[in-house]
Order: sequence, then structure tokens, then C-alpha cells
Amino acid sequence: MINYLSEEEQYKKILNQEEISRIKDDGLRKIREKYWLLRHKAFQDEHNISDAELGDVWDELCQEEAHEIEAYINEVSL
Repeated sequence: MINYLSEEEQYKKILNQEEISRIKDDGLRKIREKYWLLRHKAFQDEHNISDAELGDVWDELCQEEAHEIEAYINEVSL
């Protein structure tokens, strides 16, 4: 049996892969996986993203993720 994250835990700003896998809602889990992967790729893209820019890229991705989660919640709540 999977030990799912609490409602509060699944909305933390940053989750690791193990925590993401414990999100019960498939749609929310897919959004969190998508942005985890984008942040991970940005971190590894040291040839195109400088250390100075990485923080800005990271913040932008977090903001995009928050907007997508908000839109998803509003869609599911209808």
C-alpha cells in the first residue's frame, strides 16, 4: 500500500521524485513530475544556463508550475 502525501505536503514548493510518486491525484502528480524534470534539465544544462541565470530559470519554472497547479485545481473543482 502506498503511503500518499497529505494534502498539505503535496503542495510544498519543491518535492523530490519519491515524494512526487506519493501524490494520489494523477493529474497533479503529472504536473509536479513535469516541472521536476524541467528544473532538473535546467540544472544539468550548464552549457546554456549560467550559474547566475539558474536561479532566475528555477524561479520562473516554480512560478509556471504554481499557475498550472492553480488552473488544474480550478478545473477539477468545477
